[in-house]
Amino acid sequence: MHPRWPLFLALPFAVLGLACGSGGDDNATPTVAASPTTAAQKLDLSKDDLGRSVTVPASAKRIVAMSPTVVELMYAVGATPVGRPNSADFPAEAKSVADFGTAYNPNYEVIAAMKPDLIIADAIIDQDKVEPLARLGAPVFAIKVSSFDGVVRGLRIVGTLSGNQSAGEREAAKLESKMAEIKAKLPAGGPSVIVLVSAGPGQFIAGLDDSYLGDVLKKMGARNVTAGPENFRFPGFTDYSRERIIEQNPDVIIAVSIGGQPGTPKTSEAIKADSALGTLKAAKEGRVYEVDPFVYVQSAGPRVALILDELPRLLYPTVFKAS
Repeated sequence: MHPRWPLFLALPFAVLGLACGSGGDDNATPTVAASPTTAAQKLDLSKDDLGRSVTVPASAKRIVAMSPTVVELMYAVGATPVGRPNSADFPAEAKSVADFGTAYNPNYEVIAAMKPDLIIADAIIDQDKVEPLARLGAPVFAIKVSSFDGVVRGLRIVGTLSGNQSAGEREAAKLESKMAEIKAKLPAGGPSVIVLVSAGPGQFIAGLDDSYLGDVLKKMGARNVTAGPENFRFPGFTDYSRERIIEQNPDVIIAVSIGGQPGTPKTSEAIKADSALGTLKAAKEGRVYEVDPFVYVQSAGPRVALILDELPRLLYPTVFKAS
């Protein structure tokens, strides 16, 4: 389960499961060297994504990563944390890193015993933990990753904080280049899309434009038909009735199955088995696509590269051929 979605545990049918660099002056604020892109040149680490002024080591050696997203960002730039939440299990190497408990209920004594010289927090889930973490003595830098651009920026930030700036810039530039290639091929009109998660028989929640996946869909020219107030329990999603889904009748349905009791049907199966939803255009044309919940919803981070490989083919099968 990704810690950004802990309250999915309340649902009976859909349950939501995201080498440090060389040394330096531990009191110096890192200076971002000239780099190939304007984005990297403008990177400012004097404040974190919660607006806090932070003085961080020029190149931290012992970093505690407070969320699966931060763990994935660190490994993507070639850095290894000394501490992680127990739900951070990607990549596989992360499982060998000592854990400090859950992302939502970390053990501060265990974190202190890890002797970090930097703690990278998750600005989405750690707002109430930043001050207790700061009292442990190490600087705390919070980053927010809730969009494609957030992933790109996160790679550059974590690369710089860990002394792996070149790797962070390289990985960020690869994602930017891949997205640019996709955009260059997009036709004038994109398909209408809805992202659905089954929440029980006849019950669904749907992804909004400002969700992580909603942001990626928008960048790819798709028209998200979902609208409504955000469900406070499920960030980026709103409750969506069968009637509204039928009324919208989207070209494409991105189906996400998140947990559930043994034997719970996948969201795509629930849609196809429903006599009314089975008549939707997407269902009749075979455009209900079941996707990996961890990659598409639960783990905002470097694995967005997998979305960039798959999603264009689902949205525009005549433009992006399967390899």
